[in-house]
Amino acid sequence: MPTTVVRQEVPLFTERWDAHLDEAFEYLRAEQPDAAYEAFMHHLQSHPNDENAYEGAAVALLQQTRWDEAQQLVERGRAACPNSAVLAARQTWLWVYLTQESQAYPLVVQLLEAGFRHPDWLRETVLPLRNVLICHASDPRLVSSNKQKRQHERATLLKGIQTLEHWLERYQFPIPDEPVGVKITLSMIARNEAEYLEECLQSVQGVVDEIVLVDTGSTDATPQIAEKYGAKVIHAEWQNDFAAARNIALQHATGDWILVLDADERLTPESKQAILNAARHPQFVGYYLEILNEIREGDYFVHRLVRLFRRMPYARWEGAIHEQIIPSLVSHKGRIATVAAQVRHLGYSKEVMRSRDKAQRNIEIILRELEQDPDDLFHKFNLANTYFALGDYEQAAYWAEQTCPYLRGDEDYAGQIWANWVESLTHLERYESALQVGADALARGIDHPMVHYTLAMVYARMGCAQKSLEALEAARESAIRIGLLAPDGETLLSGSGYVGDFGVVTYKWRFAYARALRELGRPDEACLLYERLVQERPNDPIVLLDYGQTLLQVGAREQAETIFQQLATHADYETVALQLLAKTWWEADDHRRALPYVRAVAYALPDQQEWLERWLYAAHEAGDARSFAEACEVYATRGYAPDAAMHINWGRALWQLKDYENALAHFAAAIELNPTDANAFLNAGDALYQLGAYNEAADAYSAGIERDPYNAQAWFTLGNCYFRMGVYDAAKIAYEQALQLDPKHAQAQHNLELTRERIRFTAA
Repeated sequence: MPTTVVRQEVPLFTERWDAHLDEAFEYLRAEQPDAAYEAFMHHLQSHPNDENAYEGAAVALLQQTRWDEAQQLVERGRAACPNSAVLAARQTWLWVYLTQESQAYPLVVQLLEAGFRHPDWLRETVLPLRNVLICHASDPRLVSSNKQKRQHERATLLKGIQTLEHWLERYQFPIPDEPVGVKITLSMIARNEAEYLEECLQSVQGVVDEIVLVDTGSTDATPQIAEKYGAKVIHAEWQNDFAAARNIALQHATGDWILVLDADERLTPESKQAILNAARHPQFVGYYLEILNEIREGDYFVHRLVRLFRRMPYARWEGAIHEQIIPSLVSHKGRIATVAAQVRHLGYSKEVMRSRDKAQRNIEIILRELEQDPDDLFHKFNLANTYFALGDYEQAAYWAEQTCPYLRGDEDYAGQIWANWVESLTHLERYESALQVGADALARGIDHPMVHYTLAMVYARMGCAQKSLEALEAARESAIRIGLLAPDGETLLSGSGYVGDFGVVTYKWRFAYARALRELGRPDEACLLYERLVQERPNDPIVLLDYGQTLLQVGAREQAETIFQQLATHADYETVALQLLAKTWWEADDHRRALPYVRAVAYALPDQQEWLERWLYAAHEAGDARSFAEACEVYATRGYAPDAAMHINWGRALWQLKDYENALAHFAAAIELNPTDANAFLNAGDALYQLGAYNEAADAYSAGIERDPYNAQAWFTLGNCYFRMGVYDAAKIAYEQALQLDPKHAQAQHNLELTRERIRFTAA
């Protein structure tokens, strides 16, 4: 990614122009670039060879950081005005700040030899170009491995430096005595950061030449770890002032460049070369780096800070908290750029969750700063943001209200603070106020994806799914406009300068869109989004929860079961997942598949009798005697009293498991609870029969028949019992009675024939 120069003052090289351009140049001086550009371009329609109009139009574009368009316009102007020194100077200025120094050098020398000596051009083009050559000459990584070639390259660079210095001296432009080179110092302040520090220092190996760490009172191994990596450790008392501590570190640094990291930050491996390249371009006094604040694994909030800057004599940190280096850097017209480098910050969520005392400390420092400067919007923003991170939405909303209406709108944090205000009001359930704040932000030109996204969340809370979808579409369109997303609305781009949560145009956006589709009765479409979300975030329990429920809506029970099983691997969601798994098959009347999940829920929720009763029902319907007996045991253990029917079913389950003695105990309990229940006696007879107690079994069968004389099966089992006892006449009567009640009872007919045969044999 090419270096992007942040919007700052752009020098004007033209000094005299036609009176017709007065108004256009007035617009330019007043920093009204749109009006200026329109006026210059209108003039060029009738004066296509006016070099000053081209120069003015190019500067108007640059004031808006429209670098590509400015470059194209300058090339067009140079073609129309081939002898224009002003446009040639503008071309070299552009090349220097687009890090195309090799193209700039010959034209710069040509202009110098021709006598062009505009002081702003000398300061912003010639001097920086000389410094670039010095950096290249002093960087051992850039010289060739071939000795002869290395000597030639160095000689060429030195000659270029001498040439530029010659002309600067000839035109009496002072060459400042300032550090110029590629040596990088890592500057840190820390206190009790042993847990994080070593990984941080490992991340900058091969990038920094020096480490300076100011320790503000550690009681752990922080100083020793730093010294292990060769750091210069300075011990200083903490004064509740971050800038003061950072300035101490700055005073002890000797590098040409300062790289700033905190202990819980890491320079990403892909960023190392970008930092080394940046140090070869001292036309920039500082660089913004992208800070990836890890809210949770794979979830980042992104903002930019100047973390790499030249060690200029006037560079100094300002602000007791959320300290800034930029004001001092730009006080001497230094130019800030962005570099394609990222810093991963691990402590964003942990500090809030683990160290609320740190957050409270920060609040106290900010409030102290506001006492000195009550109108400082940046401090108010940070106060609102800290309260928001703590979940104190009342205070967050209050301080956002003290900040947002007074912002210009082009601040890096403008979109974030407006969105936080909307979200705070949403958490407070002040939905109408949240919508009003969001509308106000958009009316002020805060066209930020986070604002649109938070409005979508308000509509979702209010049950307005269609409006939520529309706000989400607006968020995506906004992201495309600012270059955060490619025109396809899917591909995330780098270099947009976006500050905020990437998630609001990626996975969070898809999740919210899918939920809105569900609410609108479009689950099939929602499933397509959830399927992608599961691929992107396979371990996100909320995604799994929603996807599984949506699959149930479309009747995809097998898929839903797989998703809920995955959800159950998350400890915090295991019980919820088991309930949903049970529901998946319970509602389909598939009690066999529901049974293991119902059983698991019954154990997980011991105070909910409903799930225990479901377990009993599912086991009974599935014919799983072992599970039913287990459920009965749990039922009684938890203090519930089984009725006669449950004792009978419990006994039958044990009977199927061939545990006849315990089965008999439950049949006896059923008889005691309900002596009129024939079924209890008959089942007791079955158990006694299996135990070989035929006399007792006959008594039990007889008692059962007494209570239910028309039960053919009962007569049949009584007959079997008499047959076993050898009382064949009684067996014959019982079988005949069974056949009288059920003439088609084949077993009774068969056993009756056997009994008659035995009687004949005995009689003979």
